Amino acid sequence: MNTNDSKLKSLKKYITDTDVSISVKNRKVNLLNYQKFKYVFFGGANVLLNWVLFYIIFHYVTFKNNVDVLGLVTISPYIFALLTSFVVTFFTGFLFNFFLVFKQNEHAPKFGNRLLRYFATNMGSLILNYFLLKLFVELLQWYPTPSQILCTGLITIYSYIAQRKFTFSKRF
Repeated sequence: MNTNDSKLKSLKKYITDTDVSISVKNRKVNLLNYQKFKYVFFGGANVLLNWVLFYIIFHYVTFKNNVDVLGLVTISPYIFALLTSFVVTFFTGFLFNFFLVFKQNEHAPKFGNRLLRYFATNMGSLILNYFLLKLFVELLQWYPTPSQILCTGLITIYSYIAQRKFTFSKRF
């Protein structure tokens, strides 16, 4: 093993073993060791990135106008913003979960296998998000950005369970 590999392994171990503690009534509580806290913290960072990208794409890339894709299909601006922000946050979310949230052991399936599972579970999230966004914006006539924020809140529960039980499960 060369020095770069050992440095990377040491850095990964340091990141996954790092504690953030608080004292509650003279009792030490380790926050970062709790998987749910890490999922919420890093997932929250990814969600904020998603919301910022959604807002920027919806307002400043599409200028709230339909998007013509290669003359084949026309996509509403909020669906275009959803799909574009998904492409970016898919990868950042996977990296957060793989390296920081769901600690892997030596017997766990490798990176590519996890990425494929992550893709499958995120396709479920994307489909749910698509239909909820359509419902809120087209049927209920709500504004797209708050609708996307509400969609995210509703989908988070599904996402956590799917990631924990399927994508990053030690059984699979």
